[in-house]
Amino acid sequence: MPAIRLALAQMNAVVGGFAQNVETLGRFRAQAALMGADLVLSPELSLTGYPPEDLLLKEGFIEASNLALMDLAREENLPPLLVGAVVCEGPGVMLAPSSDGRDVTRAAVDESGPRHIANALVAISEDGVVATATKRLLPNYDVFDELRYFHPGVGPHTIVNVEGVGVGLLICEDVWTQNGPAAELAAQGATLLVVANASPFARGRRDDREAMLRERALETNCPIAYVNLVGGQDELVFDGQSVVVNAQGEVIARASAFSEELLVVEIEARASAAGTALDTLYARDEHRTEAVHINHVADPLSEVEEIYQALVMGTRDYLRKNGFRTAILGLSGGIDSSLVATIAVDAVGSRAVRGFAMPSRYSSDHSVSDAHELARRLDIEIATIPIEPAHQAFGAMLHGPLDGEPAGLTDENLQSRIRGVLLMAVSNDTGAIVLTTGNKSEMAVGYSTLYGDSAGGFAVIKDVSKTLVYELCRYRNEVAVGYGDPEPIPLSVLTKAPSAELRPDQRDDQSLPPYEELDPLLELYVESDATAEEMIANGHDPALVLRITRLVDLSEYKRRQMPPGVRISKKAFGRDRRMPITNAFRPETV
Repeated sequence: MPAIRLALAQMNAVVGGFAQNVETLGRFRAQAALMGADLVLSPELSLTGYPPEDLLLKEGFIEASNLALMDLAREENLPPLLVGAVVCEGPGVMLAPSSDGRDVTRAAVDESGPRHIANALVAISEDGVVATATKRLLPNYDVFDELRYFHPGVGPHTIVNVEGVGVGLLICEDVWTQNGPAAELAAQGATLLVVANASPFARGRRDDREAMLRERALETNCPIAYVNLVGGQDELVFDGQSVVVNAQGEVIARASAFSEELLVVEIEARASAAGTALDTLYARDEHRTEAVHINHVADPLSEVEEIYQALVMGTRDYLRKNGFRTAILGLSGGIDSSLVATIAVDAVGSRAVRGFAMPSRYSSDHSVSDAHELARRLDIEIATIPIEPAHQAFGAMLHGPLDGEPAGLTDENLQSRIRGVLLMAVSNDTGAIVLTTGNKSEMAVGYSTLYGDSAGGFAVIKDVSKTLVYELCRYRNEVAVGYGDPEPIPLSVLTKAPSAELRPDQRDDQSLPPYEELDPLLELYVESDATAEEMIANGHDPALVLRITRLVDLSEYKRRQMPPGVRISKKAFGRDRRMPITNAFRPETV
């Protein structure tokens, strides 16, 4: 049975960063050449970055993508490449090999009709563009919106022949459907399936992917190579964890999570005469050294480890790709700000993170000392700005309009907004991005202050429930102990009752049910889309269910104004959950 050596280029693409992406693809191809690879497979839309969203509606973006593809096609003495790209299928610019077979030129086409673009996997060798596969099944759910931009692929499926192996080309969604494109490719002679993916991270996603690949391998009797993007893009984080399964569905290679990697695998597949020849034309050592590390199977991470690394990568890439060199945040001595500070340090280093303690008349001594102790353990700079002078000044200014001093919720929110103003002023002066510290539980029920604790540029734990915040803090402390380092998060932070400290002796459980009760209800209502009636029928307290679901519904206008944050669940606030702000539907009216 023939075998080919396949290199999976698990890369961190930059949306719209064509020069960077071409350089990264070239670097991986050169590395693959040294490792004797017959073929290099890159992720979905690796040339443009994913998701490019409405950039795809700009003619200049499509033109720049075409030019970048030409640059790749000019590279010589490198293994053939399967590159994720946008291709035109109608009026405008199309790609075609030049007459000498060494370049790609633009071919004019009929300008009278609409220009269609497709999500494609383009096969490039020293002959230029050899073949193109277009994505058949376009996802339009969760965070995906591909029907807005792309036309589904039609016509014959694409198979390229490499060293006598018929390699069938698939893109992400195409492999998820039983009796779909994968089965059709196998029926047409493909004996190895390769899949280019941009599959975002969510809890449990790796298990879902590998279970699906097992099913598809058994269905098609083909080994399957699945390459995934890695890196952060706005709210999304791509975890990599590219994987190869044999025809029995057994994992024979797996790349690491949350890091760029070239995964090289030797795959045995049945001989096939099907497909367009994609010859290995570059000069390689025919006596491939066995010192090359191939078929490496990275150990899977625990769920909490995956989530923590996703938060770190999402934060790092949001800052790096958007040009922020430093980050600042308010340090209250509480659990949420402690976790965000720790993630920020792990993402960009202690020298790039600065904390601010902003005590009010209600702040306890231990909260201030806990904030300073956290900063000491993380080795970050901390400054203290007491807000009492501003609090008194605002109270005096509002005495007339409010017919007295601000009180109750008005006074609590005033303190939070003073802190937001101070942090944004430092941001304006230094260019640092403000990291907000609100969690998903608070955001769900509106337990936050607009233009106060919500003020900032990036919400690191926006998709992390309060109970998961505690789990992540304990995990990070355990990691530190394992390395012989001090625990970054003081024990006192983990053991004290959660409190915003905006009034005397305030605790979160005076306004909300205990988080151990609240979070399961929020998971059902927000992430599982359960109705209030279903939750009550499953045994949850009716009064509590109606109270919590009403709070979630009424807080939509707040969530629309929150900064973006890392998505780690299968349904986060933002791209996943698109609820109307103006909404008269209430569970108790059904």
